[in-house]
Amino acid sequence: MSSPIYISDDDDSFDYQSPPEKSTSTDAISITDDEDVDKPKPADMKDKRQALIKNLFPNTKTNGGSSSKWEVVELVAPVQKQPDFVKVIGGVSVHLPVNPYPCQIAVMFKVITAIEKKKNCLLESPTGTGKTLALLCSALGWQKKEHDRMRQQEASMSFAQHPELNQLDGALEYIASPQKSAIESPEAFFSKKIHGERSIYDSPQKQNVVNKRQEPHNDSFDSIPDEGLVKLQKKMRYNSDSSLSAACTTTACSCCSPELPSTPEKFIPVPEKETPTKIRELYALVENLRFRTSMFVGCSLPIIYYGARTHKQIQQVVKELGRTTYCGDARMSLLSARDHSCIREYDRSQWPSKNDMCSSCIKPLSSKEKQKIQTPQETNCKYYDNRKALNWKALPPAFDLKDLVTQGEIMTACPYYAAREMAKNADIVFCPYNYLIEPGIRKSMQIDLTDNIVIIDEGHNIEDICRDAATCNFTRDQVKNALKELNTVAQFRYANQAMMTHVEELQVALGNWDQWFGNQTPLINNQPVNGTEAAFSWQVENFVQTLNNHNIGQNQYSAFHENVEVFCRKFREDSRTLIGITQSTCSLLESLDTVLGFLFRNSGKHMDDFKPVLVRKLHSEVNDANAWRASQFNKQAEYGPLTLRLICMNPAVVFEGLHSARCIILASGTLTPQISMQSELSTEFPLKVSPKHIIPSDRVWIGSLSSCPDGTPLECTSQGTKQTVVQDALGEAVYEVCRVTPHGVLCFFPSYQRMNGLVRRWRQTGLWRRLKELKNIFMESSDAKDHDNNMEEYYDCVGSDMGALLFAVYRGKVAEGMDFKDRQARAVITIGVPYPNKYDIAVSEKMKYNDKYLKEKNLLSGTDWYLVQAYRALNQAVGRCVRHSGDWGAVLLLDARFREHYFTQHLSAWVKEYLGCNHHTFNSLVNGTNSLKSFMEEMTRRENK
Repeated sequence: MSSPIYISDDDDSFDYQSPPEKSTSTDAISITDDEDVDKPKPADMKDKRQALIKNLFPNTKTNGGSSSKWEVVELVAPVQKQPDFVKVIGGVSVHLPVNPYPCQIAVMFKVITAIEKKKNCLLESPTGTGKTLALLCSALGWQKKEHDRMRQQEASMSFAQHPELNQLDGALEYIASPQKSAIESPEAFFSKKIHGERSIYDSPQKQNVVNKRQEPHNDSFDSIPDEGLVKLQKKMRYNSDSSLSAACTTTACSCCSPELPSTPEKFIPVPEKETPTKIRELYALVENLRFRTSMFVGCSLPIIYYGARTHKQIQQVVKELGRTTYCGDARMSLLSARDHSCIREYDRSQWPSKNDMCSSCIKPLSSKEKQKIQTPQETNCKYYDNRKALNWKALPPAFDLKDLVTQGEIMTACPYYAAREMAKNADIVFCPYNYLIEPGIRKSMQIDLTDNIVIIDEGHNIEDICRDAATCNFTRDQVKNALKELNTVAQFRYANQAMMTHVEELQVALGNWDQWFGNQTPLINNQPVNGTEAAFSWQVENFVQTLNNHNIGQNQYSAFHENVEVFCRKFREDSRTLIGITQSTCSLLESLDTVLGFLFRNSGKHMDDFKPVLVRKLHSEVNDANAWRASQFNKQAEYGPLTLRLICMNPAVVFEGLHSARCIILASGTLTPQISMQSELSTEFPLKVSPKHIIPSDRVWIGSLSSCPDGTPLECTSQGTKQTVVQDALGEAVYEVCRVTPHGVLCFFPSYQRMNGLVRRWRQTGLWRRLKELKNIFMESSDAKDHDNNMEEYYDCVGSDMGALLFAVYRGKVAEGMDFKDRQARAVITIGVPYPNKYDIAVSEKMKYNDKYLKEKNLLSGTDWYLVQAYRALNQAVGRCVRHSGDWGAVLLLDARFREHYFTQHLSAWVKEYLGCNHHTFNSLVNGTNSLKSFMEEMTRRENK
C-alpha cells in the first residue's frame, strides 16, 4: 500500500463536533473513531481496517450492525444493581431480587397486613419456599413506605407552622429529605435554576477571553516519504469550523481553513454575591426543621426485631438480606453473647467467666489510675474504649457475626458493645430469639419491643423456649457461694455506705434460702432413685407455704425485688466497690427475682402454672450387691448438691411479655396444628397462611420401610431398637440408601444414646466398614466447636464422587434450620418417631397440666401434646431434603408404624401428599416399580443431561 493510513489517537482532550470530509481517493484510507459516513466501503477495505484496528488496539470492541464505529472498552465502577422485580402487595411496593413464587406472595401479603393492621400472624411455609426472603422484603418494604409517609407528614406539619417558608421554592421537599442522604446544603439546594432563571450561584458569564495562540506552529516533514507509514491524527477542537482534512495531503487544499484551532478559554473569576441575611435565616430554619423531622422519624419508626434460633440461621438470613435492594438503605445490627463476640483474651485462672472479665475491665478508671499507668484510656479494655469506631461505615451493608468479629479484631474495637451501640439506631436488629423472649436478656440488652415489629423465624419450638425461659434451676451450693460473696462486700462498709441496707437484706434472704434447703433434705432422702436422680415435688400452694414459713414468700417479695434491682444495677454500672461479687451471684439473684415474680405478681395469677421439684442427682452408679438396702445405698452413693427446679408448664407466662409489640409474626415450616400454638401461647393470631410446597412431585421421592430383610416388622420404638435384628436391618437400610444415592445423605436418630448404640452394633457386624467404603462418614457433635469443624469437613466431602454420610439427632443443630441444598442432601433417612422422654419430670408434669386445663384453657390433651412434640421434630428433619424449586431428593422413613394413618396424620401436608401409599419392603425398596433406586437413576440422568 503506497498511501499513508491515518488513524485517530482518540485523544479525549478534544471534542469532535463534525466529521471531516472523506477523500474520494481509493489510494488512501482514513480511519477515525468518529466515522459516521453512510457511504458503503468495499468488503476488502472493511476487513483490512478491522484487522488493523484489532492489531493496533487489542482492548477495543467493534459495534455490530452496519455501523463502522469502534470504541475503547473502559473499566468503570459497576452500576448499583436495581431490583429485578417489584410487586405491589397490600399497597406496598416490595422489591425482590427474584421473581417470587405464589407462596411467597401469599406470605408477603399476610406480613404486610399484619404490620399495617397491628395483628399477629402465623406463617407455616414449607422449607425451601423462600420464606426468609419473603419475610425480609415485605417487612422492610412496609417500613420504607412508613418511613416516607411519616417524614412527609411531619414535614408538612412543620411547613404549615411557618408561612414564611413559602418564599423558598422546594422548602417542603428539603425538610422531608433524610439527613443521611447526600443532599446539598440549603444554599445550593435553593439556588438551583428554575425555568431557565439565573441564580447568584451560577458561574459568571465569560469575559475577557484571551486567545493565547495566534500563529500556527509549523513543523514540516515534507521531505520524509509517506510510503508505508501509519499517521495518527488528532481530533478537531470544539467549535473549529474547519481544519486540515484527515485525508488531505496538500497544503493548498480547498477543504483547509485559514482559521486554526484555538487554545481553551481562560475565564476571569467574578466575586459571588452574598446571600441576604433574611434568606440565610430561612435556610437555617429549614435545616433545623429537617433535623427535627429526621429525629422524629428516627425515634418513631417501628424497628424490626428478627429472631432466629441460632447464629448459623441468622447468618443465612443476613445473606438473604444482602441480596435485596434494601441492603444498605436499612441499617442493621446483630446482637450476640460475649462468648461469641468478645475478642479480648480470656484468662480462666483470673475470671470465672467472660461476663465477669467484661464487667471488671470496663470499669471507668479514676484520675489517679490514669496517671499511674499513664494512659488516655477510659477503662482497662482498649476494645471497649474504641467500640464506637466499629460502626456502619466500617462494616459491609449486610454483615454476620463473623464479619463483625473480624472487623473488630482489625480495628481493635469491641464487637459486642459496637453491635449494641448500632442497635440503638438500627432499622432491623437480628438476634437469637431467646433474646426477645427471656425478660432478663431483654432487660440487659435494653431491648424495648413496644410498638415494634417482632419476627420469630423457625419458631416451631417457641413453646419449649418460653417454658425453659420461665423455668428456674438453682442449687444450694450456688446460694452458699452468693452468700459468701455478699459477706465479703459487707466487710467494706465505708466504701458501700449507700448499698449496705440492700446488701444486708439480701444476706438475710439468701440465708433463709440456705435454711430452707436444709429443712427440705429429709423429704428427698425418703425418695427412690430413678436412673441417676431422686426427686420430690409439691403442690404449688404447699410449696409457697414453705417459703412463707422461712420469710422468703409472697409477703417478702416486694422488698426482695427492690433490693435485687438496686444491687444488680450497681453491679452493671460501677462494681468497683462491690469487691468479690461475680456475675454468677448477680445472675442467681436476677433469676430468683424473675421466677418469684411469676409466682407472686398479679396476686399469684400464674402460681398454678409452675411445678416445684426438689432434685438430688447421683454422681455415679452404685453396683454393690447389698445396695438394695437403703442404708447400704446411702453410704456408698455420692450425691450432688440439692437442686430446686421451678418448672414452668405454661409458655404464655413468658410470651405475654411480647404483647406490647406492634405485631408478632411467628414463622416456620412446621407449625401444625396451629390451634395448639395459639392456645399454648395464650395469644390471638387472627392472620394465618399455610401455602403449598413449590417442589414438583416428580423431583421428590418419599417412602417408608416397614419390614426387616427376613420380613420381621421394623418397629423403631425404644424397645424395638434394642433388638439386634432391628439394629441390623436399620444398618442394611442405611447401606442401601448410600449405595444408590449420589453425594450427600443425612440420617437422623432419636437421641445421641440411640445413635451411639447403633453405631457400636454396626462396628461389631462389619457394616461400618462397608459404609465407609461407600461414603465419608461424619457424626454430629454436641460440642459447638466440634460441630462447626465436622460441618466444614462434610461440606468439603459431599461434592466428591464418593460423597458423605452425616449421622445427626432430632432437635439438634443439623435438624433445626441448617441449609442442605442440592448435593449436600440428596437423601434424608429418619429412624423412628422422636417422642420426648416420658420419664423426664418436665414432660410428665406438662402432660398432667394439659389434661387438667384441657377445657379451661382450650389446650390439647396431654397425649395429643406429646404426639405434636414428636412430629414437629420429625417434620423439621424431613425438611432438610429439598431447599428450592430446582432441588431434588428422597426421604426414607424407617419405621413400620408409618403404614398406619394414626402415625402419619401429623406429618407436614406436603410430606403426606408425596408419601401416599409408597410403603416398601426391603426387596421393593430397590427393585420395585417406584423404587428409590429408579428415582435416583432418573434424577441423576436429568442432572447430567
